[in-house]
Amino acid sequence: MSIQTKSNIDIENYLIKQKEIIDNHLKKVFEEKCFLHPPELWEAVKYSLLDGGKRIRGIFCLATLDSINNKYLQDCLTVASSIETVHAMSLIHDDLPSMDNDDLRRGKPSCHKAFGEATAILAGDAMLSLAFQLVSEYTKDISDNQKLKLINILARAFTLGLVPGQILDLKNSENLGDLKLTENIYNLKTAELIRASVLCGAVIALDSDNQSTKKQFNPKKEKILKHLSNFGLKVGIAFQIIDDILDITGDTKTLGKTSGKDKDQKKGTYPMIIGVERSKEIAKSLISEANLELKQISINTYILSELSNYVINRIY
Repeated sequence: MSIQTKSNIDIENYLIKQKEIIDNHLKKVFEEKCFLHPPELWEAVKYSLLDGGKRIRGIFCLATLDSINNKYLQDCLTVASSIETVHAMSLIHDDLPSMDNDDLRRGKPSCHKAFGEATAILAGDAMLSLAFQLVSEYTKDISDNQKLKLINILARAFTLGLVPGQILDLKNSENLGDLKLTENIYNLKTAELIRASVLCGAVIALDSDNQSTKKQFNPKKEKILKHLSNFGLKVGIAFQIIDDILDITGDTKTLGKTSGKDKDQKKGTYPMIIGVERSKEIAKSLISEANLELKQISINTYILSELSNYVINRIY
């Protein structure tokens, strides 16, 4: 049974504050570390990584830690920044001419438009490596065992999620009715990294009292991880459905990226295949299922629940 402790949190204000915390932490990384040469590489990295995005994935990581305990908050912030680095890297590559070929990202020219295609590819490569460097080198208090778990979670989200999802997405043009393919893409390309974000916060919190490198099976901990994993996947799929609805109903200025792109490329998204209203119903149902997962575990899930509700409320 979940302890859904109510509070007076204004979710919009919470998101703004958490985003600011993550943004400042990322800026601090570049101020303190010697990521300077060659300047054209790191300028492209900073252009794509800093001052942009909602930081939803990093916020889910921090919120999960907060739902369990507040130990190692600074290290969790570093891991949240690592997650945002992976996400920003994926957007650089997603926008490339050989991928989605989009000229706009986060309200400004895509990295390859601003710095050239070759530099954009290399900036993405550097960011992926930097993400793992942040976890392994710049966390201070978590154990080596925790670091290994976190690196494994992020690596699997990339090698078994984002990259296969992108490959499938390239085949998604002219998809006029294969909903199963679309669902698989949603799972891999979006939901896996959101799931990983939730799990990273949980690993930091749940392993905080166990510095041993020995594998110890803890039924209570495993139950929490299982339901949080399911929660992350369901929220992640709903998040992508909402994004695809907004691609149809939103405008370029609000979205910060080119609206109507899916229609132009004839991509088989949920709203393109089954319509906007039915897609809204499915997304809403997924968020309800995600919140049911939270009710199965005895932690303070209020913020996580509010975050999941925020995902669906973007279309209302």
